[in-house]
Amino acid sequence: MASTTSSAPPLTTVSWLRSFMDRCKLEKNGSNFTDWDAQLRLAAEGDDKLKYLTEAPPATPNSMSTTEVREPFETYQKEFAAVKNVLIFSMEPDLQRSAIKMNTAYEIYTRLLTMFLQAPGIIQYEAASQFFDLNIKEGQKVSPHVLKMIEYVETLKLQEVEIPEQLVIDRVLHSLSRIKGYVQFRVNYNIQNLKT
Repeated sequence: MASTTSSAPPLTTVSWLRSFMDRCKLEKNGSNFTDWDAQLRLAAEGDDKLKYLTEAPPATPNSMSTTEVREPFETYQKEFAAVKNVLIFSMEPDLQRSAIKMNTAYEIYTRLLTMFLQAPGIIQYEAASQFFDLNIKEGQKVSPHVLKMIEYVETLKLQEVEIPEQLVIDRVLHSLSRIKGYVQFRVNYNIQNLKT
């Protein structure tokens, strides 16, 4: 039977992953974050994987890079996917959806620290302030702007603050009012709504 190889180890070969996932699931509101984080750090440290959570990835080498520059990056590439999977599979689905869009375990872990080491009231206030204050800037692309607003809505949901869907739509549309062609965009949007 031919064997298959992949750049990242399968989940089952990461020894600390299985024991960690069996013990601890991060709840969507972060209420168990302190315990989850302690378990994660102990498991990762025991398997020499903590650096993938706490240290930024090495710089991507170019074709002229020396072996000394390429080796740390290549080693990192072999391990980081499995470590990222640890974080994603050890969260409740609401958290998984936003984490899966991120590139590295370090990025995910840093975001979780930012979200859950602050008091819930501060997280809620910051997300609500940003959502209701944010407006597109001249020359800014629409897609990243809208995704950023959706991220604030998701953060509020994790804090169990539900903004009505129509209010979210209205606020996003209002945030776009400074772009050229907005009036025509809004007319098209309203026509589409009338048809459905």
